[in-house]
Amino acid sequence: MTDYNLSIVVFSCDAYSDLWDGFFEVLDYYWKDRTFQCYLVNNEKAYERDGVYVINAGNYNWSARARVAANLIQSKYILTFLDDYYVSEQIINDKIKEVLHYIKKEKISYYQLDITDKEDYGKWSNFKLNYIYDIPKSRLYWVDTSIAIWDKYFFLELIGEGDYSAWEFELARNLETKTPEEYADKICVFDSRLLISMTPMVIQGKYFPKAIKIMKKKGHIFDLSKRKVMSCNEVYKHELKRYFSKLKFGREFAKIIGRLIGYKFMSDDYEKKVKTLIK
Repeated sequence: MTDYNLSIVVFSCDAYSDLWDGFFEVLDYYWKDRTFQCYLVNNEKAYERDGVYVINAGNYNWSARARVAANLIQSKYILTFLDDYYVSEQIINDKIKEVLHYIKKEKISYYQLDITDKEDYGKWSNFKLNYIYDIPKSRLYWVDTSIAIWDKYFFLELIGEGDYSAWEFELARNLETKTPEEYADKICVFDSRLLISMTPMVIQGKYFPKAIKIMKKKGHIFDLSKRKVMSCNEVYKHELKRYFSKLKFGREFAKIIGRLIGYKFMSDDYEKKVKTLIK
């Protein structure tokens, strides 16, 4: 029986249509018994797959497409995915239903399920249960576009009326950490149990070799003919950037060195970019 309180929403664009079959193949494999409607949000391209409803949201950036989709979807809560992160472990439907019940009971606005880049969560305060943590709203990336269950109206509030990328959305929330009291009444939490495990298949528009190997070991073979695979040099640069971003001390000095040897950091000009966004 379909539970209409929550919808699974996969954000994509037509340029990534070569990923859709692979994404839904593993979603069906690891979450066979899901009881929630599933939507694919793209630009204009048709796509047919059992159990997937397509929302053609127009030739806009991520935020405008997300706003169109959220306004069309009837459920109060949405579980958001990005098409370039593939599910890679079993998802227990009853666990997601329990989470949804808890969200409704506690009036939670944002329930983060992705443990990636949350190494500091042990320092956060617990929210009633020992595996659920209050996300400090003073933290960089206190909300992001990774796997989470949103109160749809809070999602729409944060998106605003602009037309911009998912990356710019996260940077805009970064800027808001200077005034975290603006959302002090919103309950935003993180679940440390890793109920949904994802593998990043595509980075910077190309397949990530490590992800291909991981999924192949699990028995998943995909058609890679329509997209390039990252070279060893590109993988090295990506890993080096991640290393720089995780430095606790000397991060800015490391970035200076990185720029001198030709690396570009997307966050360098984020304040200039996000000042143009609707907050």
